[in-house]
Amino acid sequence: MQLLLLFSVCFVVSAHFQEHHTRVNRFSESKNLFDSSNVTRTQVLIIGAGLSGLEAARLLRENGVKTIVIEGRNRTGGRIFSLRTKNGHMIDLGGAWIHGINGSIPGGDLTNPIWEIARAAKIPTRSTPVDDLLAFYPANQKPSNVEEWFEDFVDYVREETKMATDDASFEYYANIFANMRNFTVQERYAFYSILHTLIEGNEATELDKIGAKNYMDITGLHYGEEHVFHETGFKAIIDYLTKDVKSGDIRLEQVVTRISYNQELAEVLTANGHVYQADFILLTVPLGVLKARKIEFSPPLPEWKLNAIDRLGYGILDKAILLWDKAWWDSTNYYFMRVSSTPKLFGSWVNANKWHDRPALFCFYFGEEAYKMETTLSDGQVVTAVRNVLQEMFPNVTIPMPIDSYITRWAQDPFSYGSYSHISVNQTHADMIHMSEPVSNQLLFAGEATATQYYGFSHGALLSGRREATRLLYVYGLLPDQTVPTSRSSAISSFHMMVIISFICLQLVLY
Repeated sequence: MQLLLLFSVCFVVSAHFQEHHTRVNRFSESKNLFDSSNVTRTQVLIIGAGLSGLEAARLLRENGVKTIVIEGRNRTGGRIFSLRTKNGHMIDLGGAWIHGINGSIPGGDLTNPIWEIARAAKIPTRSTPVDDLLAFYPANQKPSNVEEWFEDFVDYVREETKMATDDASFEYYANIFANMRNFTVQERYAFYSILHTLIEGNEATELDKIGAKNYMDITGLHYGEEHVFHETGFKAIIDYLTKDVKSGDIRLEQVVTRISYNQELAEVLTANGHVYQADFILLTVPLGVLKARKIEFSPPLPEWKLNAIDRLGYGILDKAILLWDKAWWDSTNYYFMRVSSTPKLFGSWVNANKWHDRPALFCFYFGEEAYKMETTLSDGQVVTAVRNVLQEMFPNVTIPMPIDSYITRWAQDPFSYGSYSHISVNQTHADMIHMSEPVSNQLLFAGEATATQYYGFSHGALLSGRREATRLLYVYGLLPDQTVPTSRSSAISSFHMMVIISFICLQLVLY
């Protein structure tokens, strides 16, 4: 049965290749690329100028494919957003870390692709080891106890979910674990406090929304030691991806309102009335935009795609960034973590002074807590709340007013409606596959939420762009001359192409 399924999948891939090779020939023969006052024609239209869209565009352009990227914002980068502050910081309001550098995952990539770009572009970084941590524990709790609870809990969940058929939440298992340990009220709060920081903080949502079994099975993989960008911000990666872009290949402030596909030429309508026509569309908008149904599709997206969009989790991670002329704290640790024996906000902190050599603290808050603060507090009120918590953490110091501050509001951003994806209670393994699958062989999808292994990570977004560029070039036949590669990134022979296609088919069968 598996061999029959493999043959069927390969036959479908072959049919796709033949169909889209014909589509490419039609484009080449017509030479009908034009840009009138309100209609633009191209081979591939990419919607979204974030990591996935820009990487796909780079590879397609290198291989001679006519490609245009349109972006609703007035800047490139998407959820990568770096800016220079008054005291010289280059801070990242969105993605900030290279999540590891060297791979140790069997069958995985040997090196984080973001790290590869940083090295190639000579972008300076600094290591931020996770154990470089200053933890604030309740007076009545020993740090060793709380850390041991967390390690035991993770082991407990891993064992309990191995044979589980349903996907209960982390909260479900946390409640059972706390009852098994007979925690006092204060111990229970300390236990949940560390879960709040180490699990909810990573997934940008609450324990009751994170599917424990799927999380343990498909946990986003990374590459060990983490790095941040020393002077340039994450924007340096975006700048590198766009360094050879020609004028007009990336068009900003193009807000997409409707996508029409499953026709000879797909069409995209923007809010300013411009129409883009293309043989293929690669949609890279964040999952939050798809969940909000901000783009009309004609015909409507199929049910299997809509179900995947609705079931995948999508969280909120906000930052309050406070800057001073002089560091008033004496700690040189990268991370601050506050564990509390009573319910309190703001458990996760980063000491940016250590990697930028300029005094600043980043406070992280997420999930419903972040949404509530976005919708009820002004920037000034958020700064006051954060200062009050700092005063509790450093009672022997009078906390001065910051000289500058930045408050993010990603849930209110109409081009993201949140931060990044996570494994939800309701989703299935198949949903992650469905998110990455094309519709009608014309509408393709990329972005971190479509990365089955590296969901939620910047390298997941980048690799998804490479995946879809490879699909367009080698499965759908857009490579103009498949015998003469135009760059190292396209140096794949016909034999290797068939190996890649067969590997994809085999992965689908084994899955």
